[in-house]
Amino acid sequence: MNLSIHAIIIFRREEYVKKNKDIEIRIEEGKIIRNNQQYPVNKLFIGKKEIGQTVQLTPNKIAVELDGKQELMTKTINEAFEYIIRQWNLNN
Repeated sequence: MNLSIHAIIIFRREEYVKKNKDIEIRIEEGKIIRNNQQYPVNKLFIGKKEIGQTVQLTPNKIAVELDGKQELMTKTINEAFEYIIRQWNLNN
């Protein structure tokens, strides 16, 4: 699978000690083949760690995957990205 850098997102994370920390998220764009069909995929990384990916099944049907398991379906890529970031923020 060939991936290219699609975008870099920076968001502010509030720590328990009330200080803000900027986190850089890298998005790599590529293609994935499932059931003999090719789909666009976006992988989200913090540093070298992949925190999740999206697979666009149709223009309004995007699968969100965390740790290789499908979590949910969204209608927009922004909803999918927000979910992945929110889950990472809750677990780290």
